[in-house]
Formats: sequence, C-alpha cells, structure tokens
Amino acid sequence: MISIASQELFRLWWIQKRRSFRWKDSFVALYLAVLFVVIVVMLHSALAAELDRAALPFALNTLVPLLGICIIPSDLLIKLFWRRSPVEMDDYLRSRPVAPKDWAWLVLLDSKLNFIQWMLPLSMAFVTALFIGIGWGVLTFFVAFSCTLFNALIQNCLRRAPKKIDCLFLFLGYLVWLVCIVLFTLFAFFRLMEWGTVVISLLLILYNSLVCYLLHRCFTLMKSYSEETHVPVTSTAHSLGAVSMWSIEWMQLLRSSRLRTSFLVLAIMLPLTAYLQQVSPSPDNFHGLAIDPTLLLSIAFPSILMAQWVLGVEANYFSGIWTKPWSVEGILRRKYYFFCMICVAMSLIMLPAVIWLNLSLWTLISVLLFSCGAILLPMMATCLYSSRIDLFGKAFFNYQGGNKQLNAMSLLMFLPLGLYFVLYAFLPLPWAHLVVSLIGLLAFSLHSVYIHWITNIWHRRRYEIMERWK
Repeated sequence: MISIASQELFRLWWIQKRRSFRWKDSFVALYLAVLFVVIVVMLHSALAAELDRAALPFALNTLVPLLGICIIPSDLLIKLFWRRSPVEMDDYLRSRPVAPKDWAWLVLLDSKLNFIQWMLPLSMAFVTALFIGIGWGVLTFFVAFSCTLFNALIQNCLRRAPKKIDCLFLFLGYLVWLVCIVLFTLFAFFRLMEWGTVVISLLLILYNSLVCYLLHRCFTLMKSYSEETHVPVTSTAHSLGAVSMWSIEWMQLLRSSRLRTSFLVLAIMLPLTAYLQQVSPSPDNFHGLAIDPTLLLSIAFPSILMAQWVLGVEANYFSGIWTKPWSVEGILRRKYYFFCMICVAMSLIMLPAVIWLNLSLWTLISVLLFSCGAILLPMMATCLYSSRIDLFGKAFFNYQGGNKQLNAMSLLMFLPLGLYFVLYAFLPLPWAHLVVSLIGLLAFSLHSVYIHWITNIWHRRRYEIMERWK
C-alpha cells in the first residue's frame, strides 16, 4: 500500500512534469534521433558494396549486443550536458514525511521516463529492425535501454555522493561495468550454440538489471543532509568542488542551456563527419589536399564556439567577479587553457580512428598543436568586443550577444585555416606536418605574451567595455 505522503509526492512530480513540458525539447530529441538513424543508414549504404564482395566471418545477428552497447559514450555525453533530473528534495519536500525509499523510487521513475533515456535505444532498435529483423530490433532495444539506464543511475549517484571518495568508488565501478559488458559482447561472436546471441543478450540484460538495482540501493542509502549537525545541502552535495576559475568554466558550460546545446551538437556531429570521411576517403573532394579538413574542424570548432564569446558569460556578473582576487589576465589565461583542454578531449575522441581507420597519429598531433596555437590564440582578442550573452536562452537562431566588431573579429580564424590548407596543398605531407606543428608550438609558446598584451588593451578600455555590458 502506497502511503499518503508518497501519493502526494508522485502527484506533485506529475504536475511539475506537465508544467515544464515543452514541445521544443521533444522536437530536438526527435531531430537527434532521426539524424542518428540517417547517419547509420548512409554508413550502411556506403559499405553495402564492400559487404557484398567480401562475406562476413560472422552472422549479422551476433552484432546485437555490440549495437546495444555502442551508444554508451554518446548517451553518457548527452546526459552529462542535457539531462537535469532531480536527485535532492527541496526544502518544501524535506519538511514533509517523505521516506528516503519513496524519494529514491521517484528519482528512478523520473530516470526511466525521461525522453533522453528512450531516444538512442529506440533509434538503435529501429536501425537493427531495418537491417537484421524486428525480433532482433526488440532485443537490441532492451540491451541498449539497460545500458543507458545504468548511465542515468550512475549520474544520479555521482551528483548525490557526499564525499569525493564515494565518487572515486563510483568511477571505479563504472570502469568494471564497462569491462564486463565488453566481455559479454565478445562472447556473442563465439557461437557455442544456435541461440548463443539470444542467451548472451539476455545475460547482458540480467547483469545490467542487477547493477542498476545495486545503484538504486546505493542512491537510497546516500545521505547528503545531516539533521543532527544542520549542515546545509550546498556544502555537502556538490559536483564541481570549491569555486575557482576552473570550476566557473565548467559551470558555465554545464548550466547554460545556450552554450551546452551548441557545444553538444558540434561535439557529436563534427567527429561523426570526420569518422565517415575516414571510412570512405575521397581526396578528390579536397582539391588534392593530403588531409581531411573535417578532422581540423572536429578538433578546433567546439573550442572556437566557446572562444568567440570569451568574457560574454562573465559580463553577466562582472560586478561580483571583479571583487574576487582574480586578475583579468589570469581569467583569460585560464580560459585559454580550458579551450586547449577541450581540443585535447576532441583529439582523444578521434584516437580510435588512428587504431582502426589508419589515421596517422602524426596528423592528429599536428592538427591538435595547430588548433591550440594558431587558431585559438588569436580568438582570445575577441574579449575586447564581447557583449553580455543570455545564459539561459536557447541556442537555435539566437544571435543575442553578437555585434559588428565581434563578427569581424571572428573572421580571424579563417586566416590560420587558409594557411593550414595552403601548406598541405603545396608541401609534401611530412613537411606540411612539420611546419604546421612548429607553427602551433610557436604560437602556444607566445600565449603568455599575447594574453598580457590583450589584457593591457582591455584595461585601457575597461570603462567603455563595462558600460557596454550594462
């Protein structure tokens, strides 16, 4: 029998869901799902001729467990930047007789019914049903849904974990879980029996259900609020640690809907485009260039998206941030390092292409050095013309925060891009790699001098800039 407090809790949750529902979010989710299906269908069409000429050493249905777990990285990234499910009760509910068990069941229900939870599993199931069969598509859906549910529950536990040591144990558990599901997937290729793939898939679903139950129990037993010592929730249930210039960079990316959506779209679409070009390379499309331009865009463009604003986020609370013991030069330097770190992360995403798609490691390193040095560093000058941007506005067709000077400064990135293409068009490939890497290293070595020079100009114009921010 459900208690009266639990019934009231679920009623309030349903009211909140109805009031916060927006058709635009559903449209974006449907758009991403359709885009995912279209990319997979186009990839299958591109490889259809090769598949007809060379017989596969295994049956297509053995790919079902692999198709179910291959969406884990994308699902984790989408949940990290897009999903905002409740993990803590607010003060109104905390003062009511709501048991921790009832609250944990509510969070679990919210995690299961979230449209982000269903988007990728349904897309993968549709693709599997299209190319293998409807029954295999249904099986793929349950495998994928169990994997994405684990991603959601591990995120809930990480957000509620009261101590850093708890987060460490959760990270280690996540790695162990990844290793185990990969082993399950490999077993599917050893057809020990006629129904081997079905048995492995069912065991994978059972294993994921077990670990999801353990995570649910872990979430129920976590306590991030002390009734005895009256410790406030904000001092114990944090996710980014103490406030610093580094945490501010992460906060503005994770919490701002405008930046988060734009970054997420670029971070997913550009690497996918680069991978597709590596799968079926066609040098004729690049006017004789020996390197794919999409590789440079996939590594550099997400950082350029952030670098075009520079101080546009800080302009929203500049009257408070300038009272902190942080210099403008220190803020700009930390931002530059943060943008470089994003480039490194995008390079790691492209690292599997080096292992399986014959992408040259030297090419990847040269593109990374050139992006951090020659492309990102000139973009730091846009801080002289930054306008205050709307942090909680939507990214689609939103030009708020732009101005003529900022648009003109954004053209700076085309100068190093043109130099990059000219070098690869007229130099042999090894020499082009060497020159591009040296240019990137030289620019990076001068970043302190350049940022110091930009800071001096900013200080001379500070009153004009701050008036524009108001």
